Amino acid sequence: MVSSSVPRSSTSPASRDAAHLAGRVEGSAGLNNPEMPAKTAAKSRKAPPAAQAAVSPKAEGAEPAVKTSGRSLAKGQQTKATIVEAALNLATHIGLEGLSIGAIAELTGMSKSGVFAHFGSREELQISVVHEYHDRFEQEVFYPAIEAERGIPRLRELFGNWMKRTSMEIDSGCIYISGAVEFDDRTGPVRDALVESVSTWLAAMRRTIEQSQECGDLRADADASQLLFEIHGLILALHYEARFLHSEGSIERAHAGFNNILARYASEPPAA
Repeated sequence: MVSSSVPRSSTSPASRDAAHLAGRVEGSAGLNNPEMPAKTAAKSRKAPPAAQAAVSPKAEGAEPAVKTSGRSLAKGQQTKATIVEAALNLATHIGLEGLSIGAIAELTGMSKSGVFAHFGSREELQISVVHEYHDRFEQEVFYPAIEAERGIPRLRELFGNWMKRTSMEIDSGCIYISGAVEFDDRTGPVRDALVESVSTWLAAMRRTIEQSQECGDLRADADASQLLFEIHGLILALHYEARFLHSEGSIERAHAGFNNILARYASEPPAA
């Protein structure tokens, strides 16, 4: 889950909500903000002076060299994106721990040194995969739901989008879930990247629950953390039941479970 930033100048309610949930303020740096799925800090940094000079020539007579540098930079970015795409596809099936420079070189038809030139280590490659997965996740799950009305309508959209993505991942795998199994008892940058990504997404879900309480759709005295725990539990159970046990009807039961949660915490009982 590549993400597009929320325009600061937009005045529509949906855009304001996206900006609020994202904590989009001057100087914010993506995943450093715990409010919602956001771009990674690396993507928020300005290009180094050399890269800026490549696309903004100031010296007369430097244009041919600048154009060459710009093409080289674009080609390098495209190659890096190709490597990340291959690594992400592989990681969804065999996990982040299954990634290696050699395996990616074989998949992409590149040399090991060529892959290494873009990712100086296996760890750096793994982190890039986590960030790319997160960007796609927010694009498919979070941003489309922002257009829905605040309250239960938006909460339903978020869960519905989450379910769609989860249903597609039953045949492959979820980086968040497989990563939790691989890195639950470890320390280091890869685990930190996973924890940060999952935490920002869950924070966005929690905020949507709180908005549902603020607008009167859900009981004000309900424990938002408990609702979030139960909703997250449905997704985890679906992965286990459908992917591991191959239980029929798992998707339908997950949807039914979500409706039961809303019925229990609704401000008014659903009409008979």
